[in-house]
Amino acid sequence: MSENCTSHEEANAELSEMIAKCILEDESRAMDTKQDQVEASNEAPTSIIVTSLPVSLFDNKELKTEFEALFRFYDPEAEFRYLKSFRRARVDCTNAAAASKARTHLHQTPLNGCHMNCYFSQPVIIKGLTNEQFLKLPAPVKQFLISPPASPPVDWAPATESEPNINYDLLTAVANLGPGDAHELHPQSESQPSIVVHVCEDLDPTGKLKIHPTRCPQRQQDS
Repeated sequence: MSENCTSHEEANAELSEMIAKCILEDESRAMDTKQDQVEASNEAPTSIIVTSLPVSLFDNKELKTEFEALFRFYDPEAEFRYLKSFRRARVDCTNAAAASKARTHLHQTPLNGCHMNCYFSQPVIIKGLTNEQFLKLPAPVKQFLISPPASPPVDWAPATESEPNINYDLLTAVANLGPGDAHELHPQSESQPSIVVHVCEDLDPTGKLKIHPTRCPQRQQDS
């Protein structure tokens, strides 16, 4: 009798364990399904590209209002971006459901003599990328303003720009130049003239330029 009771209890324990395992699997499967639905809704397009629009739409405010009212019937907070050169418009809806309804009901809708076409703008979603997979910016250091060779040799690298060369002799010579003085840079020789620099004086910003009078040349009288 005791052996029968023990086997019956073991069977009940196994049955309870199987039921608990099934419940956990169902809950896990439901959570995965819900997660897939959320991801699908996030990846669903919310933007519509409208083509074949009339040219008059882009300059006519009343026609624009009529066009936007068609889409705002499905999404009052929809945003519009017009591409006049392509006769297109981009409509951004707040959710995928509104975008789907607007696209389905407004495709091939006549508007001022034209039948507009509605297409989904597929979003580009990139997953699983890290910063190491993107091109890194170069170091912000000064470099020579030269282009690399057409075929760079092995281990070629742009050279870092060095500090400017300061000619102290030239700075001293310029500092010694006084306004109104004449400075001989090259003495005169038998075959070459001397080179003299005359430094101009600073003009008076408040005064006027004085024009020195010149003597009128003598005129020859007719005899």
